[in-house]
Amino acid sequence: MIILGLIGFLFFGAIGYFAYTFAQCLCVFSRLDKIINKKIVGVLSVVVYFYYVYINQDAIVEAFMKPINNLATIS
Repeated sequence: MIILGLIGFLFFGAIGYFAYTFAQCLCVFSRLDKIINKKIVGVLSVVVYFYYVYINQDAIVEAFMKPINNLATIS
Protein backbone atom coordinates (compact mmCIF):
# COMPACT_ATOMS: atom_id res chain seq x y z
CA MET A 1 0.00 0.00 0.00
CA ILE A 2 2.90 2.36 0.70
CA ILE A 3 4.33 1.69 -2.74
CA LEU A 4 1.00 2.59 -4.36
CA GLY A 5 0.93 5.80 -2.33
CA LEU A 6 4.41 6.70 -3.53
CA ILE A 7 3.45 5.93 -7.12
CA GLY A 8 0.33 8.09 -6.77
CA PHE A 9 2.33 10.95 -5.26
CA LEU A 10 4.93 10.68 -8.02
CA PHE A 11 2.20 10.75 -10.67
CA PHE A 12 0.58 13.75 -8.95
CA GLY A 13 3.89 15.62 -9.01
CA ALA A 14 4.65 14.68 -12.60
CA ILE A 15 1.30 15.93 -13.85
CA GLY A 16 1.72 19.13 -11.81
CA TYR A 17 5.11 19.72 -13.41
CA PHE A 18 3.61 19.03 -16.83
CA ALA A 19 0.86 21.59 -16.16
CA TYR A 20 3.51 24.13 -15.15
CA THR A 21 5.72 23.67 -18.21
CA PHE A 22 2.84 23.29 -20.67
CA ALA A 23 1.28 26.56 -19.49
CA GLN A 24 4.62 28.30 -19.91
CA CYS A 25 4.90 26.88 -23.42
CA LEU A 26 1.41 28.11 -24.30
CA CYS A 27 2.24 31.50 -22.83
CA VAL A 28 5.29 31.90 -25.06
CA PHE A 29 3.54 30.45 -28.11
CA SER A 30 0.60 32.85 -27.76
CA ARG A 31 3.01 35.72 -26.97
CA LEU A 32 1.36 36.38 -23.63
CA ASP A 33 4.85 36.49 -22.15
CA LYS A 34 5.10 40.04 -23.50
CA ILE A 35 2.32 41.04 -21.07
CA ILE A 36 2.55 38.49 -18.22
CA ASN A 37 5.60 36.69 -16.87
CA LYS A 38 5.46 33.08 -18.03
CA LYS A 39 6.31 31.78 -14.55
CA ILE A 40 3.17 33.44 -13.19
CA VAL A 41 1.10 31.66 -15.84
CA GLY A 42 2.81 28.38 -14.90
CA VAL A 43 2.04 28.84 -11.22
CA LEU A 44 -1.57 29.72 -12.02
CA SER A 45 -1.94 26.53 -14.03
CA VAL A 46 -0.58 24.48 -11.12
CA VAL A 47 -3.06 26.18 -8.79
CA VAL A 48 -5.88 25.29 -11.19
CA TYR A 49 -4.57 21.70 -11.32
CA PHE A 50 -4.46 21.45 -7.50
CA TYR A 51 -7.98 22.87 -7.30
CA TYR A 52 -9.22 20.36 -9.87
CA VAL A 53 -7.65 17.48 -7.94
CA TYR A 54 -9.08 18.77 -4.65
CA ILE A 55 -12.60 19.06 -6.07
CA ASN A 56 -12.49 15.57 -7.61
CA GLN A 57 -10.51 13.78 -4.91
CA ASP A 58 -13.26 11.23 -4.20
CA ALA A 59 -13.39 10.13 -7.83
CA ILE A 60 -9.59 10.04 -8.05
CA VAL A 61 -9.22 7.88 -4.92
CA GLU A 62 -11.99 5.57 -6.14
CA ALA A 63 -10.29 5.16 -9.53
CA PHE A 64 -6.93 4.57 -7.84
CA MET A 65 -8.34 1.93 -5.45
CA LYS A 66 -10.52 0.09 -7.99
CA PRO A 67 -7.73 -2.21 -9.30
CA ILE A 68 -6.72 -3.06 -5.73
CA ASN A 69 -10.28 -3.96 -4.81
CA ASN A 70 -10.60 -6.08 -7.96
CA LEU A 71 -7.49 -8.02 -6.97
CA ALA A 72 -8.95 -8.64 -3.51
CA THR A 73 -12.14 -10.14 -4.98
CA ILE A 74 -10.18 -12.49 -7.26
CA SER A 75 -8.35 -14.17 -4.37
